[in-house]
Amino acid sequence: MNLAGLLDRSTDRTTARVVELDVAGKRRELTHAELTALARTRAGELTAAGVRPGHVIGIRAGNSVDWLAWDLAALATGARLKAFADNVEITDPGEFIARHRLALLIADESVPADTPAVVRPDGAPAPGSVAADAVVLEVDDIHSLVYSSGTSGQLKGLEISAKGTEYVINRFIESFGITGSDRHLIFLPLPNYQQRLSVYLCLWLGADLVLAPYQRVFQAVRKESPTFLIGPPVFYDTALQLYVKSGGDASLADFLGGRIRFMITGMAPIRRETLDGYWERDVPLLEAYGLTETGMVAWNTPDRHRVGTVGQLMDPESVTFLDDGEVIITRDAPLGRGYFDTDGDPSAAGIFRPDGSILTGDYGRLDEDGFLTLIGRKKDVIALGSGRKVHPAEIEAAFAGVDGVSEIVVVPTPQSNRLGAIVTASDPGDAPLRAHIEKQIDEVNAGLDAHERVMSLVFSATPLRSDPAFMTANMKLSRARAAEHFAERIAAGTGPGAAGSGAGSR
Repeated sequence: MNLAGLLDRSTDRTTARVVELDVAGKRRELTHAELTALARTRAGELTAAGVRPGHVIGIRAGNSVDWLAWDLAALATGARLKAFADNVEITDPGEFIARHRLALLIADESVPADTPAVVRPDGAPAPGSVAADAVVLEVDDIHSLVYSSGTSGQLKGLEISAKGTEYVINRFIESFGITGSDRHLIFLPLPNYQQRLSVYLCLWLGADLVLAPYQRVFQAVRKESPTFLIGPPVFYDTALQLYVKSGGDASLADFLGGRIRFMITGMAPIRRETLDGYWERDVPLLEAYGLTETGMVAWNTPDRHRVGTVGQLMDPESVTFLDDGEVIITRDAPLGRGYFDTDGDPSAAGIFRPDGSILTGDYGRLDEDGFLTLIGRKKDVIALGSGRKVHPAEIEAAFAGVDGVSEIVVVPTPQSNRLGAIVTASDPGDAPLRAHIEKQIDEVNAGLDAHERVMSLVFSATPLRSDPAFMTANMKLSRARAAEHFAERIAAGTGPGAAGSGAGSR
């Protein structure tokens, strides 16, 4: 796969489809050839507006076929697309365009169109609307500019490499055997660069592509019958719960549209119970691991997988570990070239090192067969009052087998000298079950070192990992918000104590 040949590759494909569904369920469908023709039309309009190679085109809009067309049009003209999340506020378009050094801004109706450089997703720029002094990026290998909030919640801009994009897609094709007979469904925002990798993959191979809003994703999965999906753990948790509630009259595979070959989860840790729930029902749910900075690092595949790991290393020679276990990536073609607009985020410093290596911020270890297990995030390490440090994910794993627990999130107690946990029971309203859980937690504690024991509990009626209030923009649990919630619940009434002191539910 190569980006330069992407449009030519899909020009004559009249059977492969791109489908767009909106929140109301309205359907729009184009062939790959029709999408390519639209992109070429847009490219001509960009050129007439004054767009030249190296200009930056901003886009702030919801997922749509038009979004894809502008992305491809930027590629055709040599411009760089700068993708903003659709919740980014733009009250003064002129100031926004100047601050981000844009030649044009593609924006939906919520953005005032009081400047010639603002274009609606289904519109066209006026001829000559690009300012003569619009900034030109001279670096050839920058394909796009994206933003990531990471787990800190602070925005970081990231330069995306064309070579890194091509490398990751080609390796994915090899490892997962994707062909033109596949059908892929995307429900996460296109500014998340992983989704655009999937778009380019489908266009290159002639595979069907479906864009569905998250509000309709479960209906879309059943009606559109994708052959593979990529999503965060909360999607798979919810899908499995819906299947169980449906009574299980059909198989899980049929419930998911009947054509699923495999599904991939990443972006955050997934519960072992959820993984087992899919595998026990003969639906392969594969964990993978990667970062926008590096591209994919490891993945389980339909042919080679080990449940509970994030898979084998994509390039074993590119991965090393610091003495403390942090994963380091050194690759000729990483996905990210470096940061820009870090918004004062201290976590951005030192990630891209002078020797070309990239710090991931993740601790991991390899088993004897080369499967990688992630231990936790460096920034999530809890420093206890005793001076000991623990990885909350490892402590959570120790309690994973506690009967009746739907989710456990380990946090520091307000004074940070011991560990607490937020627990969601499988039946939140069952008081005897709570008592049973507390007893089992005491039993597990007895087998742990003193600094690893969970000494205070807060019961939550709903899992934090499925509550938007506790998730970052890229669908990861915000442990900082979880710790704040724990401290608030402790302060609200019962106070910290032994594991059996249940501090109430929110």
